Amino acid sequence: MQNVSTLLLITFIFLFFYPFLIYPLVIKLWASGQKRVPENITPGYFPHVAMVICALNEQGVIGEKISNALALDYPPEKLTIVVVSDGSTDRTAEIVRSYERAGVVLVDQKIRRGKIANLNEVIPLRNEEIILLSDANVLYHRDAIKHLIARFADDSVGCVTGRVILTDTTPDLHASTEQYYSLEWTLQRDSSDVFSMVGADGAMYALRRELFHPCPNDTLIEDLVIPMHIISQRRRVVFESHALGWEKGVESIPEEFRRKVRIAAGAAQGLLRGNVWPKNAPARFWYIFLSHKLLRWLSPLTGILLILTALFWRQGLLANLVLSVTAIVVVLALLRVITGWRSALLSAPFYFLFGQVAMAVGLFKGISGTQTVLWKKIDR
Repeated sequence: MQNVSTLLLITFIFLFFYPFLIYPLVIKLWASGQKRVPENITPGYFPHVAMVICALNEQGVIGEKISNALALDYPPEKLTIVVVSDGSTDRTAEIVRSYERAGVVLVDQKIRRGKIANLNEVIPLRNEEIILLSDANVLYHRDAIKHLIARFADDSVGCVTGRVILTDTTPDLHASTEQYYSLEWTLQRDSSDVFSMVGADGAMYALRRELFHPCPNDTLIEDLVIPMHIISQRRRVVFESHALGWEKGVESIPEEFRRKVRIAAGAAQGLLRGNVWPKNAPARFWYIFLSHKLLRWLSPLTGILLILTALFWRQGLLANLVLSVTAIVVVLALLRVITGWRSALLSAPFYFLFGQVAMAVGLFKGISGTQTVLWKKIDR
């Protein structure tokens, strides 16, 4: 019995820590052995692009967003800006109309339906070769679209995502969020070198229009489902670090908690429906998917099983070590909550447990179907 308990503990420890500690090292070593294709902006390669922006009550930012898009370094005759006003009740549609003389297209939906329902309707009606999806509050570097589009010169690439930098994130989460995204960008780059990354950044990603497949209108995380369908068509989703954008970060811990819950709920929804499993993908991408996403999504469950196993066989040295480490992490996180100190010693355990709790709540809401597709609008 002691051998069984030890084996279970070792298994759960491995499954829990693998996606966070071991996988980043493995994928970096694997990527270092791959021949990285340098980005070359092919002279004369300027396919027609439609930038689609779904907006809900964005009167505070939509004018600046459109002006930013019109100023991008890309042939204006090859770039069409399409703004979908998703049941906006403010001046969003009015502001967009003022840009129609500049070629901006307004799709004014009178009833709010959600982002994916609008994409399902708008994208199939476009004739452009490339669809660029963007959030209304994300401003692009002038060269961003050139760097994104350049990757499509490679026929194996079906989707390209950029690097969106968060600004003005609440001080309570700024340092931890910065470290998290720095690691994610590294994993996305390494995954792209090995084969493909999983999902995309919904604030900035481009795809070949013919690869788009409509998703159910209640899809929670379209920037996971759409790229995964592209991968199922044997095309790659790659990260382009030179395609820069800036987005205002979260202003509070509750806002970030809701965001993480929604992402986890979307992952659970996709797993249950089967539309985020890497069908037809090569074995190396299955490894990336299982290591980078699936085991991470399941980590709250793995962590609970690890702690329960340690409690059941707490007479063993390994079990006591697990319980002691867990207690230390919880105490440090609680000290961060109680004192407000933002030292790395307290912030790292807090941010990790914060993410685990949000993920657990999200998995439950995704499985139970209680997460709404209509996200809560944050005033900007």
